[in-house]
Amino acid sequence: MEHDTRLKNIKIGLSGNGVVPISLDAGLVTGSHPLSQWMADKFNHNFDEYDKAIDSVYNQTHVGGSHYHHLLDGQHDILGAFRAAGQVKADDSFVREILEAGEHLFRDTMSVSGINPFFSLTGEQFDKLAEIAQSFGISKPFLADALTVNGPELLGGIMAILSSVILGKKLDPSRISKLSGAYICSSLASGNPFLFPIAAGGLVYSIIKAEDKKAALIQGGKGAIVSGGALLVGGIVGGPVWIGCIASVAAAVALNYAIDDPKKTFERMHAIIKPAASTLRRVSLSL
Repeated sequence: MEHDTRLKNIKIGLSGNGVVPISLDAGLVTGSHPLSQWMADKFNHNFDEYDKAIDSVYNQTHVGGSHYHHLLDGQHDILGAFRAAGQVKADDSFVREILEAGEHLFRDTMSVSGINPFFSLTGEQFDKLAEIAQSFGISKPFLADALTVNGPELLGGIMAILSSVILGKKLDPSRISKLSGAYICSSLASGNPFLFPIAAGGLVYSIIKAEDKKAALIQGGKGAIVSGGALLVGGIVGGPVWIGCIASVAAAVALNYAIDDPKKTFERMHAIIKPAASTLRRVSLSL
């Protein structure tokens, strides 16, 4: 049965019980900041009077600065952007105004700070929220990140949806729990508001559908351990970002293997360490 399961996983690119998407997510989160900077440089540009209208409040007041104005200027949610776009030309159609507002918001999603398409806050509201969050050890920048979504976070959420759908259709739904556990850990660590509800929904779905609900919860915990460990390794490793990404992916693969088959992992580690220990012993005796 286990052999058949592994064959299924390999065929759909999810060998190791979902280790591929978990590893890719860890690498994506580790390299998210430089990726968001690259996306901003390539895609986050203004072109016309609609862009000027939507950015007019920030250009006049600089409310929130470059880090927070998408959340605070009142014109970077769907309704605010639509209202601003509607003031550009009196003879524009409703569809044109929606398209112009949507295009601007999509390009601003590619910025480092990202946007919240559903609501904006005033400066006072944000400061109050930040004060409450700080009592729980949550910094103001992290709070802003958790309230907005940018390009890498959007990419991570889409990847989570696709991998969850594939696992849900091709395999036992309870297997989604491991993937969802990893994504929950990842979303909390990276402040990704798009990924978190997807991951939480996947975990709830897997528990409801699983015959053994305890086993599904355990799988979710394993996924969280794999993701958390991989992100920790990626954060500790110094040097260029790509090295951290590779370290995260490698750590996810190794941790996933170790958790799935700890006995075999211990035996292999013992086999690797034993010759080195024997050599070290001989050297120490010769001194």
